Amino acid sequence: MLPVTNAHTHLELTDLSHLCPPESVAFKSWMGQVEWHLQHQSQRQVQVSIDHGIRELEACGTTHVGDISATGESIEPLLRSGLQGIVYLEVRGLRRRRALQKLAKAKTAIQKARKHPNYGPMQMGLSLHAPYSCHPDLLQAGAAWCWDEGVPLCMHVAESPGETGLIRRARVLSGSNFVKVLEKLLGLWSWFVPVQRPIPYIASLGVLCARPLIVHAIHVTDMEIRTIADAGCAVVHCPRSNVRLSCGRMPLERFLSAGVPVYLGTDSRASSPNLDVRAEARFAQSLHSAAVDPEKVAELVHQSFP
Repeated sequence: MLPVTNAHTHLELTDLSHLCPPESVAFKSWMGQVEWHLQHQSQRQVQVSIDHGIRELEACGTTHVGDISATGESIEPLLRSGLQGIVYLEVRGLRRRRALQKLAKAKTAIQKARKHPNYGPMQMGLSLHAPYSCHPDLLQAGAAWCWDEGVPLCMHVAESPGETGLIRRARVLSGSNFVKVLEKLLGLWSWFVPVQRPIPYIASLGVLCARPLIVHAIHVTDMEIRTIADAGCAVVHCPRSNVRLSCGRMPLERFLSAGVPVYLGTDSRASSPNLDVRAEARFAQSLHSAAVDPEKVAELVHQSFP
């Protein structure tokens, strides 16, 4: 039986489906809405949302999943679900001391979960949220630990135009609305941001040495795709979410030509109409029909994960 892989979900957001835009909206405004709702959800609401997400995955015939968990609440349900894949416990933080404290707690939780009786088909990983939301010492320490311990690593990288602009031209954007949103939501200091593009930035910190699963990877150059390929990293394509959040078009054909393994993911129900990765493949086929054989796109659904 072929696997049916949805390599990128946020099951905690399943019951925020009312935030999924029917047409393209600005990424920063959508992110603000999601963050506000997350801050006002109870633990029980998060747990119910995860349960709904798992049921939807099963109804879609999903066999393998990569889930990002900011709360850790999806770990136990997924370990018991019978699904295969990886639960990535997510860490973010730009204040060094606090960020490293969060990493230490995540390490402990991951090591504990790796002793779970159902561990194996469903594994544990670490998610370092994104280049703009993690202190460089968090990125370095997290990646180094993953490499040393054999823990899978995942990271959102080069998702929106605003992210790339922020990382690359911090001084120019220091007063922009995008930076103000990040300052409010994530505690970002505009003077802290490195003047580099996202992929070279995380490469300079040694993050690619841990071979992270790179999610989105929309705003990348040919040289950066080669860097990803040489590091042995895989990427996840979430085309429906990308379109709805005005993030752009991932250069799927260039990743495939470079030999980079590509998975498909639905992202969360807050930015995608469902968790059906086959529907994601159909959308990707229409989006990339001029550049990629539709059969090759369909095959991405059946990539074994991890």
